[in-house]
Amino acid sequence: MKIGIITHYDVHNHGAILQMNALIKVLRQKFNADAHALQFDKNYDFLGRELKAKYEIGIKSVGIYVKYLFDRGLKVFLFNVKKKGLFEEFKKRENLIGDYYSESENLDAVIIGSDEVFALHTGPTPVLFGHALPTDKVFAYAGCFGPTKIDDIKKLHCEAFVGSGLASMKGLAMRDQNSIDIAKELTGRDSKLVVDPVILYGYEEELKKLKDPKLPKYLLVYAYETRMNDPEETKKIVEYAHSHGLKVVCPGFYHGWADININTDPVELLRYFKYADCVVTDTFHGSVMSIITGRELAVKLRDNSNKLLNLLKEYGLENRVIDGSWNLDSIFAKKQDNEYVAKEVVRRREDSMAYLKEMIEL
Repeated sequence: MKIGIITHYDVHNHGAILQMNALIKVLRQKFNADAHALQFDKNYDFLGRELKAKYEIGIKSVGIYVKYLFDRGLKVFLFNVKKKGLFEEFKKRENLIGDYYSESENLDAVIIGSDEVFALHTGPTPVLFGHALPTDKVFAYAGCFGPTKIDDIKKLHCEAFVGSGLASMKGLAMRDQNSIDIAKELTGRDSKLVVDPVILYGYEEELKKLKDPKLPKYLLVYAYETRMNDPEETKKIVEYAHSHGLKVVCPGFYHGWADININTDPVELLRYFKYADCVVTDTFHGSVMSIITGRELAVKLRDNSNKLLNLLKEYGLENRVIDGSWNLDSIFAKKQDNEYVAKEVVRRREDSMAYLKEMIEL
């Protein structure tokens, strides 16, 4: 079978690349499919014309990147230039990216997802909602609306645009309850709750091969460079780590307050999770990577609480949420029930794989 995937293939984010690679690996290994992510042009109309220029490289975008350099500093700028190169090398090495969607021929199916494919904060991109794709078999796997809520869709006058796309799909599978509820309201259809592709694939073989990075004992922080920089937050993290004889290591994103920053490709990132003493994160995939590596974690909820708290509850980890006091001692004093987590991973993975098999064999 020839299967195309519509997902965020060109973003500067380890989690997005990991989930794309994971779904492609599952399709190739479990279903012997010729699977690639399809290229498409993303719509940025809801960002405003000035910010839109950031994503449409040209003369207008020069000023934005110059401002970025001055605001963030040369170290962050160079860190991200190198990271972009690592991502491009990884995608090429793994042969992840296929044709432009409208030029892709003889597709047997197109899968929408995973990640925040249904989020509307940038703009309305037709292919992300299954519109105008070159095959009759289109279905969603682990789709997510991210921060987008039903009221946002209504305010943006996108009910018909979103609802008609979802209604036309052969199957709907989401990775969080908010997305299931939105699909239900707009289409009247029930969606299947499935795991993110990173959990579906598990990266078990890759993890076996990843050796100890030979660092001092460390607390790993996984957070975007624009977050986890509040002085009160960083003070609490550093104090906890140093009082327990740990260094603060930030792989993937640069944080000037950390002891060690590491640039790494998506799979190599898992090495640093595997050997961490514990993890502090405020991201969905930071939590997912902790789950598949069995790390003790503490999670700060932000505007991603729709999907992130849902994920933690699925694996009995809701007591890992950091409150306003940032008392990491109290969180890490409570040991995770990793046996329960592992059983839930197996159960939910099998259930999700059954949905994927059913859709492919339609």
